[in-house]
Amino acid sequence: MPSKIIIKQSTISALMVGIFFLIAILLGSSVVYMSSSIKDEQNAEKRRTEFKQLGIDLANASDYLTDEARKYAVTNDKTHMNKYWEEINVTKTRDHVISRLAELHSPSEEMALLAEAKKNSDALVNTERHSMRLVLNALQEPETQMPPEVVSYSLSAEDQKLSAEEKLAKARDIMFDAKYDADKRSIMDPIDKFQQIMNTRLEAELESARNATQRAAILQAILAVIIIGAVAVLLRILFTQVTFPIRNYTELLKVFSFNKENFSLLAEGSLELRLLANTFNDLYRSFQEELVKRKHAEEKMKTAKEEAEKANNAKSEFLANMSHEIRTPLNTIIGYLYLLDHTEFTLKQKQYLQNVNMAAKSLLGIINEILDFSKIEAGRMILEVVEFNLYETVREICSLFELEAQHKGLSFHCEIQGDVPRYVKGDVTRLKQVLLNLLSNGIKFTDKGKLEVLVEGIKSGGSQVYLRFSISDTGVGIPEEQMKHLFEVFTQGDASTSRKYGGTGLGLAICKKIVSLMEGEISVHSRTGKGSTFWFTAKLEIAGYVAASSQSEKLNSRLFAAKKLLLTEDNQINLQMTQEILENLGFEVDTAQSGFDAVSLVARTRYDVILMDIRMPEMDGYETARRILELKGIDAPPVIALSADAVEGVAERAKSAGMSGYLTKPLNPGKLIEELRNFLYQGSTESIESSGLTEQAVIEEDNSNTWIDFKSALSRLQGKWEGYKHILERFLANHKNDHDQFNLLLTKGDVAGAELLLHTLKGISATIGANKLKEVSLGLENVLGSQNEEMMAQEISRFAKVLAATLKAAAQFVADSPPEGEGFSVRSVGDKTAYNEPARLLKLLEEGDAEATTMFTVCRSFLKSELSSQDYNQLSEAIFTYNFEEAAVLLKKVLTQNSAAPTA
Repeated sequence: MPSKIIIKQSTISALMVGIFFLIAILLGSSVVYMSSSIKDEQNAEKRRTEFKQLGIDLANASDYLTDEARKYAVTNDKTHMNKYWEEINVTKTRDHVISRLAELHSPSEEMALLAEAKKNSDALVNTERHSMRLVLNALQEPETQMPPEVVSYSLSAEDQKLSAEEKLAKARDIMFDAKYDADKRSIMDPIDKFQQIMNTRLEAELESARNATQRAAILQAILAVIIIGAVAVLLRILFTQVTFPIRNYTELLKVFSFNKENFSLLAEGSLELRLLANTFNDLYRSFQEELVKRKHAEEKMKTAKEEAEKANNAKSEFLANMSHEIRTPLNTIIGYLYLLDHTEFTLKQKQYLQNVNMAAKSLLGIINEILDFSKIEAGRMILEVVEFNLYETVREICSLFELEAQHKGLSFHCEIQGDVPRYVKGDVTRLKQVLLNLLSNGIKFTDKGKLEVLVEGIKSGGSQVYLRFSISDTGVGIPEEQMKHLFEVFTQGDASTSRKYGGTGLGLAICKKIVSLMEGEISVHSRTGKGSTFWFTAKLEIAGYVAASSQSEKLNSRLFAAKKLLLTEDNQINLQMTQEILENLGFEVDTAQSGFDAVSLVARTRYDVILMDIRMPEMDGYETARRILELKGIDAPPVIALSADAVEGVAERAKSAGMSGYLTKPLNPGKLIEELRNFLYQGSTESIESSGLTEQAVIEEDNSNTWIDFKSALSRLQGKWEGYKHILERFLANHKNDHDQFNLLLTKGDVAGAELLLHTLKGISATIGANKLKEVSLGLENVLGSQNEEMMAQEISRFAKVLAATLKAAAQFVADSPPEGEGFSVRSVGDKTAYNEPARLLKLLEEGDAEATTMFTVCRSFLKSELSSQDYNQLSEAIFTYNFEEAAVLLKKVLTQNSAAPTA
């Protein structure tokens, strides 16, 4: 129920502040009063305790003097006499008690009692002096050995006449007679009375303090009730004026809808909240009025849109139908022009035919663009997803324009970076279309300079990869104000562009639509007169090496046939999947689901290679690998680690455990095949980045293939022998004096220069396949600057030996290579002896034997002399990418053409 009281928000705030300060003041006063009362009570208790103790101390001091005086009279032990006078003259307990009581402002009545006790005590001291004098005289103690107080006491004539025994007896009698006891009571009676009066007074003070503390507690309880009441009143005001109204507004707004025509908020709460509700109601009514107007406008716009879409669809359908109708006779015209071009005509007629052919093809291109545009407008363009070789696709497109670029005197360069996968899935036709369009524009608008194509990877995740394609030219460029409209339909740089260069203005708009379907983007960077760079991105799927072609699948099956592999994986699903992949590759696969099972299988079976999961229960992959190495020793097969932990440190741990390689999950079939090939066919059984080359091994191995892995290096260069030869020549020229230069730098103390030399040598060593040189360079770099001179000397010695052997191997390779453009002489085309090595190569290719790469290097010169440059390069690339079936077809072709049927 809404409150009848209307309060401003500012009033509520002021009330809250006032109550807060009131509570603070009351609490503060209460705390101060309570603290004062407690302190008074504590002080009263403390005074009572102290006064009581002082009375006890005074009584004890009197008793102490009596005891020591009596002990001396009975025992004649001077120790008791000394203690007596020490209390009188040094400790002075009685004097201190009276002094402290005076400081505490004791009442005069109590001080008078104490003074009486002190006076009586002093009188008793004279009696005790008398007793001590008698004892000392009886003992004939000289006065020089007596306390001054005793010396000053003179014995009466009667006492002096007494014998020693009588003097001792009288001394005892004085201390224990009735008079001494009466004198003692005259001391204790005032002390007892003092304690009674004092206790009565202090109890009264303590009771008063306790009553004050109790009153303070009652006052705090009353204040607590007042505070609770004030807070309750404040909360009620807050709930009725703020919280409940806001809650009611919220509940109403939760079910609020603009479709409700009679919705309104009930104004309640503080004045400001009521104003809020009224303002909302006014706005809602205004919105309802606008909504009615908007609905009418939308209905009109919807009708107009439907009519426009019908017209646009009709246009697109018409364009599509017309383009198809025109393409049919146009293709016939082009076909017959091709046939006519191969018949006898005069030179002028030939020129006429070429002109007509060019015009027909130009018209066909325009019609194709219109057809694509109509498909896009009608929403009927759908991308296909097929596997294709991206490298071949890009090179194919580039080859179409390379000749035309040469005719125009342009430099043409095409580059595909190493992080771009070779085999991908996507719409190869549409990708070609975009590349063709952009390259065509680049050639068209560039009269001098160069044209460059670059393909690079920008992001990858799982089975998908994002690629960036860039086409750069040094043509006329595009003004900045026109670039914003460049990808719009029927738009070109300016009006003169279509007159000078032709075109419909649809090409870039179609490219933009296709790139958008590929989940990419397209843009351009350009400067007038300097050239332009068109680039676009596309999302493609990685197809993997195995799925690239059926030929590759057959080749891999033969490549790994008869190879025995142990797969260790604790996850049953991963185990089955990986086993199926490996068996499709031709492996004979045994499986183990734990490290213990793997060690047991290795103990009784010989394996060519082991795939080892890192994370397994009971015994992980690292420990399993160590046990296998301990079990098999130098005969242990290579162990390749499998891990889903794609983080730093895993490869290092695998290496330290003795593993030979490392692959991350999910497995990339292409990388898996490449890794298995490396270990099974290139003899690489060393640990990951191993630098464990012993001195004896360096001395004993003297094979050029030991120092440089020619096969691997040529494979990376796609079999381009002459290019590799030039790299080795530069290596020999630039690094033949590296050992002397290194020693010179060390002599000068230039450690940084020596590190730079080793770092450079490591890079070129990896490029040419000189893996051992790379390893010893790394080992020397690690100990460079070390204080262990013996280790430094050993590493430098190894470095010198390996560098010399690598230079020798490189020089031998260069010397054995024929000059450019020349091949080995062949005695006779009909002489079958000249074909023994190519025939052997053919057999290896047909059997899918990886040794074909080595045989190819043996007979390369013959093949270069018998094949065209294009065929030779194609054969070389096929062999060094392990596409043996295609290589076998090419080789059989050349041998057949030379009438030399190969025999094994």
